[in-house]
Amino acid sequence: MPLQFKSAMYKIIISLGSNSYSKLNIDKAKRMLSFSFPDVIFSSSIISLSDDEDAKFPFRNAIGVFYDDIPVKELHKKLKSIEYALGRQPKDKDMGKVIIDIDLLQYGDVIIREEDIKKEYVQALLKEFVEE
Repeated sequence: MPLQFKSAMYKIIISLGSNSYSKLNIDKAKRMLSFSFPDVIFSSSIISLSDDEDAKFPFRNAIGVFYDDIPVKELHKKLKSIEYALGRQPKDKDMGKVIIDIDLLQYGDVIIREEDIKKEYVQALLKEFVEE
């Protein structure tokens, strides 16, 4: 039987945001993400104001970092399924309500959401992760 090597591990950076029962929903998302990605490490959370005029309440934000070999499309589906499981509905965004938003910011060396990763609160939270 030929040797099989595990595919490359990618550094994955995700952002979490909520403006509705934000502490509770961020904590729930962290638990679900930890179940799917046991080595994920989360930043502290920070409160920020949205650029979106429809957002009625401040956001609580956090960052998660982990390494995995999950294909990017499968990862995206997994993140969206967690949002859905926590009660995110498309109609909520129209009302300025975000139960949970989980976005893929970086996958390996590829920046997926360049505008988001440049945001001040994201940069502040990323400083909590020191690579040796």
